[in-house]
Amino acid sequence: MNIFNECEDSLLATPLIFDLAILAELLTRITYREVETETEFKPLYSVLSLLSYMLKAPLVKPGTDVVNSLSRQRNGLEMFLKACLGLENSNDLLLDTRTW
Repeated sequence: MNIFNECEDSLLATPLIFDLAILAELLTRITYREVETETEFKPLYSVLSLLSYMLKAPLVKPGTDVVNSLSRQRNGLEMFLKACLGLENSNDLLLDTRTW
């Protein structure tokens, strides 16, 4: 990935752009399924609301609440990644906004 910065203020955004691209790519690899129904694996909802931590205006699945709190967005991202690793459980995952 090549980034050409015209101004010094855009230079400050370069690490965020890299993190955003890496996180978006990682989230496209995650699939899930319901344990009870044993159906096939499905991808996450196409609007990745977990990326809202790094963006100004968060997008969410239609019919769900928008979370504008930076700390709740960070906590949701952190807890989601921990759940993917099988670490501690938390009720702040907001899984209904991330799945089909």
